[in-house]
Amino acid sequence: MQLQSRIQGFEQAGIGVAVLSYDAPALQQKFIDKHAITYPLLSDVAATSIGALGVLDAEYKPGDSAYGVAYPGVFIVNRDGVIVGKVFVKGFEHRVDADGVLAAAQAALQ
Repeated sequence: MQLQSRIQGFEQAGIGVAVLSYDAPALQQKFIDKHAITYPLLSDVAATSIGALGVLDAEYKPGDSAYGVAYPGVFIVNRDGVIVGKVFVKGFEHRVDADGVLAAAQAALQ
């Protein structure tokens, strides 16, 4: 929700936002509707991409109800599709601050 509250700053900086989670599309849609989210939410129910990107929270094992949870964070991807930066924290209790993400993205994309 914090990203949505700062989305105008990202747009003004020419930076797009997309979110990837292990939540099913139907659950994501409820979140989108409830919080008026305008950026894309991508679903990775099997945690294939989350695992391939190396951000799968290893605390949860296959079969756990929370298996597939990613460490909270952000990849900064340039227009060529190359990851040029990342900001991640360990544990789901914390989130990366949207203003910090915007500053990191602006710096990485210069």
